[in-house]
Amino acid sequence: MSKYLLEASYFPGCTMKTGAEESGEPMMLALEKMGVKLYELEDWNCCGSSSGHALGHDIATSLGARNLSKAPLGRPIVVPCPNCFRNIATARHHLIEDQETLKKNEAEVGRINVTDPILNIYDVYHHVFNLARMKTYELPETRPLTGLKVAAYYGCGAMYPKVLRPAGPPRDSIERILLEMGAEVVTWPWPHKCCSAFVSAVYPEIAEEMISQIVSGAVEQAADILVTSCAMCQMNIEMREHAMTNKMPIMHLNQLVALYMGEKAKDHTDWWKLHLVDPTEVLKKRNLWD
Repeated sequence: MSKYLLEASYFPGCTMKTGAEESGEPMMLALEKMGVKLYELEDWNCCGSSSGHALGHDIATSLGARNLSKAPLGRPIVVPCPNCFRNIATARHHLIEDQETLKKNEAEVGRINVTDPILNIYDVYHHVFNLARMKTYELPETRPLTGLKVAAYYGCGAMYPKVLRPAGPPRDSIERILLEMGAEVVTWPWPHKCCSAFVSAVYPEIAEEMISQIVSGAVEQAADILVTSCAMCQMNIEMREHAMTNKMPIMHLNQLVALYMGEKAKDHTDWWKLHLVDPTEVLKKRNLWD
C-alpha cells in the first residue's frame, strides 16, 4: 500500500521546466506536504504549443502521442500548464476517437497510454482539499491567506472544451481554491481575457492595451495581487505592465498554495527575485512573510 495520498506521472512542459521555476518549485513543495507524489516522465518532449499545432493536426497529435507513450499504466498524468494540458488532452482525445491514428502512432513510439486520465493542477488541489473537508484526510498545519485580496485570472488557454476534462472548463476552479485557503476573491471583469501572449511580438501596442485593461480591472477592484496558473500569462502580463503606472504583483497559484501549506515567504526570496513586480510588500502587509 502506498504511503502517498496520490501518485501520478508528471509532464512539466517547457515553460514550467525552464522559465518558471518560481512556479514549479512551490508546486512540488505544496504537493509533497499534501501527500502527492509526482514522477516526471522520462525523455518527454514539447507539447507543440501553438507552433506545432500550426504545422498540422498529425504533427500536433504525434507530439502528444509520444508523451503519452512515456506514461506508465495505472497512474494519472498531471499536466500543470493550461496550454500543455489542452494540447496533450486533445491528442489523447483524437487517439481514442481514431483507432487508425492510434495504431499509426503506436507503430512509431510503442504503447500509448490513453487509459489513465490527464489531470490539471486544479484537479489535484481540489481532490486533496475535498478529502480534507470531508475529514477523510488530514492536512498538516496550514496558514490561511486571511486578508489577501486576489483577482483570479485564467486567460484564454484554460477555457478548453468539456470533452477534454470530465469536470468541464475550470470556470471557477481558482476562486474555489483561493476561498478554501482563506483568501478574499474580488469580482472583476477580465478573468478570461486573453493576455495577448502571441500578439505581443507582432503588435506590441495591441498587447499593451490588453494588458492595461487586465491590470486596471484588478486595481479598480482593490485587489492586492492577480493570480494565475498559466506561467506564460504570468510572464507576459508582468513584463508588459512593468512600464505602466498601475503595477500589481502577478503571482502563480502554486506560490499561494505553498504559502497556505506552511512555507514561509521569507524563506523563498529566490522566488520573488524572479518577479518583475516584487510581491514582497504585499506579503508582508498581509502577514504572510514570516
